[in-house]
Amino acid sequence: MDKGNFKKLNKYHVIFLLHCSLGGIALFTIPHNLSHVGYNMWMVVILFGIVAMIFLKPMTSLGSKFPDDTLYVINEKLTGKAVGKLLNLLILIYSTIQVANTSKLYIRLVQSVTMPDYTITMIAITFFIVMIAIINGGIKSIARFSILSFFLTVWMGYYSNWAFADSNFHHLYPRFEHSLKDWGHAFFEGSQIMLGFALIMFFYPYIINQKKAYKHAAIGIWLAIIFIGLICVASIVYFSRWQLENLLYPLLNLYQAVVLSNVERIETLGISLYVLLVLSKASIYLWTAKKGVDALFSKHKNKTWHLYFIASVALFIVLGPIPIYVQALIYDKWIIIAGYVLILLPIFLLMLYKVKNREKRNKGKEASAS
Repeated sequence: MDKGNFKKLNKYHVIFLLHCSLGGIALFTIPHNLSHVGYNMWMVVILFGIVAMIFLKPMTSLGSKFPDDTLYVINEKLTGKAVGKLLNLLILIYSTIQVANTSKLYIRLVQSVTMPDYTITMIAITFFIVMIAIINGGIKSIARFSILSFFLTVWMGYYSNWAFADSNFHHLYPRFEHSLKDWGHAFFEGSQIMLGFALIMFFYPYIINQKKAYKHAAIGIWLAIIFIGLICVASIVYFSRWQLENLLYPLLNLYQAVVLSNVERIETLGISLYVLLVLSKASIYLWTAKKGVDALFSKHKNKTWHLYFIASVALFIVLGPIPIYVQALIYDKWIIIAGYVLILLPIFLLMLYKVKNREKRNKGKEASAS
């Protein structure tokens, strides 16, 4: 586990941490989530990338003002101990729920497609044991695992050829028959693929070349946007409008179009490999939540048992008897709203920083004048 804020993340670590913080299980569902705008979904994906670039700038600007502090520390410095700890508690809750949401969606997918006769208990416990093993090595271990995940899964994009072989490229023409409300629904429901880039505010102190953090983070984000866009384009040219609206996991149905002589079900291979990407994303959120426990209960000092505690809480949320309507409210609405609040928070903190700096300068001028 990380001890101290010494720099350990090079540019490749930053790129692939940002890449894996987007997507995850959303790769399976994103065409369905964006189906409100029909065949225009590829434009929404590009819009996600543009919005991420806009809000990434305040995050790296805030980090440059506090190069050795995570967002948890910055909150307390700029808003005071009481308000800062309240903000940190809310971020801790948000990160923990994100771990549970990312994990549960994938575990349910595995259960429904490959292991329908088994409960999710052992699958979930095994998933969390692997995640804890990754995080025990610290943020650099998560970064290395993210790089490994990318190169072990990127080749699966080759199988999109089967979708393009039997397709209608006329579906890609821009259409503007949808209302602003439809675009708003698509943007909101697809936001899970975009919100993960805010995690850079927590591992920024560990970046070696902080002056180029924005550039490297932008590369990671657009790398993810390209692959998400490829999935959407393949879905657009292959599926009908009705299928996009009613197929929950279009990526799996795309893989079912693949015919190989030596592999019977390529979608099972895809699910097995994509666990690496899901583990990467969940691990970053769990590491962030663990840092939140450190901030609240040990004055930002590293305590290994905090990892086991917060992992147990997330596992309980996955396995706990939470009513379905409450899960839908938390996972489909509240967590997205909280994610938007998190990406807006750096703008508010930068304003506070400027106000406090102005007050210090004024006091300094008054002292020198007297």
